[in-house]
Amino acid sequence: MPRKKQEYGLSHADRVAEIERKFGRDQVEPVLEQLSQVSNPTDRLLGAIVFCAREGHVEEIAGLVSLANTDATRLLNAATVKDERG
Repeated sequence: MPRKKQEYGLSHADRVAEIERKFGRDQVEPVLEQLSQVSNPTDRLLGAIVFCAREGHVEEIAGLVSLANTDATRLLNAATVKDERG
């Protein structure tokens, strides 16, 4: 059976729910504030940032935002690799 391709273009509401699940309700606003610093924010790119950050490691968001601003393609590729490896 062919693998279904994952897109990381979560809606804003989906991102908020995923942030809450991964980092806790008290981290939603701080993470959204960091996400607002992405130069060219798209749903796909913002979703990839949230997807790549490990659960409980909210400190990774800052580095992923920086990567999104310098090399968005690399971040999207990293999200694809993470998805493929499970």
